[in-house]
Amino acid sequence: HGGTHQRTGSLYLKSSAMSASTQRTATLPETQQFPGNCTLEMALKTIVDVYHRYSIREGQLDLLNFNDFRTLLTEQAPTFLQDRNKREYLRTLFEETDLNKDSELTFEEFTIVLAKLTDDHHLKFTESFLSHLMHGEGGHQLQQMHGPAGAVG
Repeated sequence: HGGTHQRTGSLYLKSSAMSASTQRTATLPETQQFPGNCTLEMALKTIVDVYHRYSIREGQLDLLNFNDFRTLLTEQAPTFLQDRNKREYLRTLFEETDLNKDSELTFEEFTIVLAKLTDDHHLKFTESFLSHLMHGEGGHQLQQMHGPAGAVG
């Protein structure tokens, strides 16, 4: 699985992570550094752990086939799959993120799934929130700023 695209992507990620880490250290005082138990760090460790628990069930070790992928998301992220044709959505998501088309997802490919899932969920939340604002309290002021509902964005 060491194709040029993945290697380039990994180098880019490592490079930008190093750059961001260096900038953070240079600009933030030491007292603002958080210990290793911050929420995001725990979430990232959990993502790695969950991926490994499901990627060893069937097929190649450390790769997710579609059955493992479907089971992982259905069991671990049911809220993110609400209000969707789950079977079609999962199949499309899997196929779009299987970059090398080997019918299995590497961890790197799986991180693309997570980005798409969280982006979809964020968009649903934002639409719901804006709809509530447009039709609920403060809606008149928001309409004056952004126009009628549906005109935002």
